[in-house]
Amino acid sequence: MLARLQEEYQYDGIDTCAGDGTCAIPCPIGINTGALIREFRAMETSPTAEKVALRIAKNWSTVEKVSRASLSAAHAFSALFGERPLTALTGVARAVANPDLIPSVPGPMPRAARALPSTQKNGAAAVYFPACINRMFGRDPDGPASPSLPEALLTLSKRAGKPLWIAPDVAGLCCSTPWKSKGYPQGHGFMAKSIAEAMLRWSDGGAIPIVVDAASCTLGLSQDIAPMLDAETKTKYESLSIIDSIAWCRDLLPNLTIRRKLGRIAVHPTCSITHLQLARALKQIASHLADEVEVPIGTTCCGTAGDRGLLHPELVVSATREVKAVLDARPAEAYISANRTCEMGLRHATGRPYESFVFLLEELSRLEDG
Repeated sequence: MLARLQEEYQYDGIDTCAGDGTCAIPCPIGINTGALIREFRAMETSPTAEKVALRIAKNWSTVEKVSRASLSAAHAFSALFGERPLTALTGVARAVANPDLIPSVPGPMPRAARALPSTQKNGAAAVYFPACINRMFGRDPDGPASPSLPEALLTLSKRAGKPLWIAPDVAGLCCSTPWKSKGYPQGHGFMAKSIAEAMLRWSDGGAIPIVVDAASCTLGLSQDIAPMLDAETKTKYESLSIIDSIAWCRDLLPNLTIRRKLGRIAVHPTCSITHLQLARALKQIASHLADEVEVPIGTTCCGTAGDRGLLHPELVVSATREVKAVLDARPAEAYISANRTCEMGLRHATGRPYESFVFLLEELSRLEDG
């Protein structure tokens, strides 16, 4: 009986835990079961797996390139043969190997991300750090390919009189969350030190703020980096002003003119948005873009949790079943959030093309001639 319980708990408790810590919010004493699960995952990690994870961290720029190439290939394959053959191929691979290692293709995959635009530091109001998920995953395959998220946020910020600068050496740098959530402390430590050094350098030691375009990455940069640093670097890092794109764009609103509004949009505040206490700000932005803003009943964690939703798509389907029922009964004109992987999971589970709110804000405040 004990062996059976342990075997079942591996899937029920460890493999399919999002690990986002949202469970601590309704808990009367704030117990974060996600943190416990991350400790369990670290305990299961072998020395060999730890070395591989560290090697991946040290070669993250290559991972980004391979991911973009894979997405381009998958997009071309699906255009020719449809999604089912690709889904079947990944299903076979997962059956032969470990389904907790090889991602599935549960639905339409996004385009590969476009190359980052060239920008100037001189005169910039802030440093813009495009999260690695937005440097790999582009827009929904059924929508326009451009502008990309970095292009849209750059345009929007410039339009509001606060231009952004993207450092030329962002490739290969990450908020370190993937390594922490999967229980790889060496990879986590390496990436934490790397991104801290870069952000201190980009911001001239904290002289200018840093804007991040994915809520989960903003949260990781705010909470998970400093504990991995030496005392001197930690003090310097904690002085940085790291701003999520939601807060940044909310503050841009007075300098933007919304030229038209939609009738109704659906909003999904992700777990990280909730932890950052930015759900109200996201809805505030949405209220400028539509006459009616709805956060569907049943909206909680979407279950995507980085790549967890690709490894276990059934988790996302279960987590979003109430949201899907609401949207099926009453579709919206647009579906917005602020985290690319969560948007992908919502797309697969609900069939609705969720994308960053930045796209809609840029489009609806766009000058008529461009």
